[in-house]
This record gives sequence, structure tokens and C-alpha cells, in this order.
Amino acid sequence: MKQYLLYDDIVKICEQINENHLPDDGPFTKKIDELFEQYDDEKAPLQFILKAFLELLKLVDSEIYKIEQNVNIRPTCAKGCAHCCYFPIVTTKLEAKLMMEYIHRLPMKEREDVLEHLKTYFQTNQENLQKVCSIDFTEDVHFKEKYISKQVSCPFLDLKTNTCKVYEVRPIPCRTYLNYGNPRVCADSYIPDEPFSYEFFYEYYMQALNELIQELLYNGQELDFDYPDDVFTFDYLPALLQQEVQKNRLR
Repeated sequence: MKQYLLYDDIVKICEQINENHLPDDGPFTKKIDELFEQYDDEKAPLQFILKAFLELLKLVDSEIYKIEQNVNIRPTCAKGCAHCCYFPIVTTKLEAKLMMEYIHRLPMKEREDVLEHLKTYFQTNQENLQKVCSIDFTEDVHFKEKYISKQVSCPFLDLKTNTCKVYEVRPIPCRTYLNYGNPRVCADSYIPDEPFSYEFFYEYYMQALNELIQELLYNGQELDFDYPDDVFTFDYLPALLQQEVQKNRLR
């Protein structure tokens, strides 16, 4: 029978990470420098920002992997396990816009599939979405439990396969929340104790993305979104995506 890490084991590993393996923003600063070395100012700024967005998300994954190697752990999360896909995901307006931009650049058949999926999702979940998206995540300390208890899935979760429709651009909360214990704990509890989050990467990632945008502005580029509003306005991902879907219909 496979032996999984227990809660006490995971706490010790967290302490080890905090003491010896916390990263800094160096890799993110370096990534921005690399991206600007390849920058073609004849291309639309949004295309460049989308590329940076994808690269920074990949960098978060690789930095987490480095930490895992250092402390000799591997996630027990597996394809088809979607318990955490019912968590409240909070993002910025810009991140939602970039996800939609990514979708619109997909091959036609794949793009139409995702857009139809979103259309059906918002039609099917309209009532419950109004309830969960009205929970104040800035003030209500129990917002996660209240949101999860409604069991409203992520807009990008394919309920037939329990997989993500846009895995490459899944947001930071999805990438940084990982389980190293028995996978069963996620089925037994809405918010189990065993998984932990590498949420400290969010600051580095957002700082790098913001610096890149400021550099574009300094160089006189006109942006296809509202700055700084879109970078610093947060909301639940379903609410932001629905706004973007509606905007695209009006175009």
C-alpha cells in the first residue's frame, strides 16, 4: 500500500522550505529582461503582454518544481482530480482579459469549443454565480467555505473529463495550491489541512507583469486595456470572464 505524507510531515516540510528554500524575485526580473530582448515594437502590445503572461506562468511552475526537488516531494494531484476546481479563484481584470485573448488565438475548432463551453456554463450557473460572486472576499473571513459549499465549478472545468479547458493559462491560485498527502483528503473535506499554497510567488509574478507594462508605457506604447485599473482591480474569475464574454459579443 502506498505511503502518503501525513499532515505533520507536511508541516515539517513547510518549515524547511521557509527556512532554506524561499525564492526571491531574481528569476522573474531576469525573465522580463529576456522578453524585452526579443521584443518587436511593431507587434501589438497586447500580443507581447500575452506572451509575457504565458512565460511568467510557466516560470511559477518551474520555480515550484525547484522547491519540490530541494525538499524531495512530489504532488499527489493527478489529471481528472478536480476537487480544487470549485474553490473561489480571484484574479485581476487584466488576467481575465489575457485568458480571453489566449482563447481567441486558439485554432478555430478549439476556440469555438471553449467559447461554447463558457456560454453554456454562464447560462446553466447564472443563479448560483450571482450568489457566490456576491460574497465579499475582502471582508468575509469565511468566504472560501461559503463559496465552495455551493459547489460551483470553475468556468474552465470540463465536467465530462474533470480537466481544464485552458490548462496553459490556468491562473496562479490553481498553480500554487498543491497536495502532497493522500489525494483522498481533498474528497473528504472542502478545505483540507494537508495541501499548501506557494502563494508568495504571486507577488513576484504580478510585480514582473506590472513592470513590463510600465516599460511599454514609458516607451510610448498604447495599451489595449485600462491601466492601472485593469491591473489592480480584483474580482472572482467567473464574474470577470462573464464581463469579457459579453464585451466580445458586442463587438
